[in-house]
Amino acid sequence: MKKLPTVVIIKSSPWKTAHQSRNHPEYSAIFDLLQLYESKIHFILVGTSGTPTSGTLLKNETIAWDIKTTGRLSSFTYHLDLMKLLFRYRPHLVIVLGMLNFLPVAIYSLLSWKSRYVPVFIGEFGYHGTKKVNQFLMALGFRLLGTSLQLSQKKILSAFTLSRYTQGCMEKLAPNLSGKIKLISYPISPSFSSAQQNFVSKHPEEPMVLTVAGIEPRKGLDILVKAVSLLPKRFKVIVKGSIRDNSYMSKLTAMVKNLNIEDRVTFITDIIDYDALTSYYKSATLFVFPTRDDCLGVVILEALHCGLPVIATSVGGVPDMIENGVNGILVKADNPRELANAISLLLNDDALRRKLAANARPVLTNRYYKGRITLKEALMQSISELDRR
Repeated sequence: MKKLPTVVIIKSSPWKTAHQSRNHPEYSAIFDLLQLYESKIHFILVGTSGTPTSGTLLKNETIAWDIKTTGRLSSFTYHLDLMKLLFRYRPHLVIVLGMLNFLPVAIYSLLSWKSRYVPVFIGEFGYHGTKKVNQFLMALGFRLLGTSLQLSQKKILSAFTLSRYTQGCMEKLAPNLSGKIKLISYPISPSFSSAQQNFVSKHPEEPMVLTVAGIEPRKGLDILVKAVSLLPKRFKVIVKGSIRDNSYMSKLTAMVKNLNIEDRVTFITDIIDYDALTSYYKSATLFVFPTRDDCLGVVILEALHCGLPVIATSVGGVPDMIENGVNGILVKADNPRELANAISLLLNDDALRRKLAANARPVLTNRYYKGRITLKEALMQSISELDRR
């Protein structure tokens, strides 16, 4: 019996709890891929976890590994464990989602004559915290990444990314990839694609402003809190997202209390269910995304698909989706006064909200989706190309 080719898929999140996020767009695209090629490919899934490294056998002989990423030497030990798994399974193809997984994969590809890899550049470049040591380490890490991508160029089967911003950043890091990184669109849960209704102006006595974001400094939620404190007490703010940084969550809670806006700002930090999340978008008057840096800003896609007026910072991949004043309002990052002014403008201008909502999907179609394939199609294309070789 002919041995099946092995494909490793690496993603910076756990696989053992993936069933809880089955409708997460990335998980969904990958599980569809597994089902499509279940009789032709032996898949190994590699993710991250806060618990000790361990493997689980899924159906159809697929093995899922979650590698521990906590502790003082977590980055070093994670890369070492990842290298060990690659040499253990000796895959024909490695598909890598995430920014900091590429270095060990590139090194492995140089040491393995048969292996090729597909980098899917998802991650952030512009914000690495305020500590100088973190900024230095991240800059060094990206420099090593650029060098490894250049050295392993011949082992790269194809390369993809989600935004022109990330595409430009990667081409600066690895000039040899210039013109070779293809733009793809991020998959959206079907619940969002079918959620848009004719926009009904939501202007009750107490409008609701929604933010969906992981609770960490990069997302700029402290700027949103400050902006809310500058405005009259006539609207509620819902922040929906999982806690990624406990100290930052504590800081936000203290800020809300000290600014005396506890009755106006609510944090909902349970696990995100994408079907249930649609109801938050439908209930909102407008959507705000104050991020300091984002490869794309997937929640903006979700909000626009639901027909919401959007205010977002003009950073990273956000301008790929929003044309300022046409289907959203763009503001500067780290500027609570400008953000407050934009919120006030939309809450008080019914006609502008209607205009932005009406343009949400049409502008998105021409500005973002035109000429792009989906993540699932990119992964299928890569495996098909491997077959031809």
